[in-house]
Amino acid sequence: MTNHHSLSPSEVKDIENKVRSKLGEKLKTNRVLREEVLNFIEQEATLLKYPIEDDELCAFVCKKKERLFVYINTNIPKEKQVFAAAHELYHIWYDTDRLNESELLRDSILENKTDDIREQKANLFAAILLVPTEVLKNELDSRNIQKNTLKLEDIVRLMSLFYAPYKTIIRRLFEIGFLSETELERFLEIPDRDPHNGVLLMRKRLQLSDSTQDRTREVFFEGLVDNAIVAFEKKRISEKKLRYLLSLVNNSPENLQLFQGSDIIDEDDLKDLMDDYGGDE
Repeated sequence: MTNHHSLSPSEVKDIENKVRSKLGEKLKTNRVLREEVLNFIEQEATLLKYPIEDDELCAFVCKKKERLFVYINTNIPKEKQVFAAAHELYHIWYDTDRLNESELLRDSILENKTDDIREQKANLFAAILLVPTEVLKNELDSRNIQKNTLKLEDIVRLMSLFYAPYKTIIRRLFEIGFLSETELERFLEIPDRDPHNGVLLMRKRLQLSDSTQDRTREVFFEGLVDNAIVAFEKKRISEKKLRYLLSLVNNSPENLQLFQGSDIIDEDDLKDLMDDYGGDE
């Protein structure tokens, strides 16, 4: 089978149980998580988000001095950022030995082009976490989507709902028995990245405006802004150092209204200025 996991039925069942247990623990049973997985990351580790012009590099998790760090490449589509975060959650929660290796999560791994069983388990965990079985079945019923009549349009709408990549949706449909292996292979042959064909063209036809395909290029270092301001206020760092730290996340002291002499003019300042120019009648 093309680019699909080779886990045994017992391994798949174990992953399903792990997802069910974790969703229950987080009070998220039968919920569509979407970007909430990033909140889970922040509960477990220091989150770093930064754009790197490399679509193959998606994320990594590592431990330094007993502290966990998770990096997400915000140059990849948002749906892949979310999937990569869910993938790394598996390693954080159930594969702690992996945390000391600091290996990069590459796109080929997310595509299941790997023989590494631990990575296959992490991918399956992420897929079930983002597209829970019961929720998917309920959506198929409520949308009156029937076996053997599934259309690309249906899959693209499910992508938008679950905030999940195209191949994740069709693999989940296969895993719950909604698609045969032959049908899975047929849908896998449809291009999902060509802007003039396949999945992306269907998204345009359906006028889906969600941000799953956006390359957010967001810069986020958890706690950096607040910690830098506190350090400056306690005179532990200079203004130059403060400006440098804030520049890492495309910010500045002026933007945060830290200095009295800010160049930013608010509405009241503008009114006073106009009154001054008006002079006395």
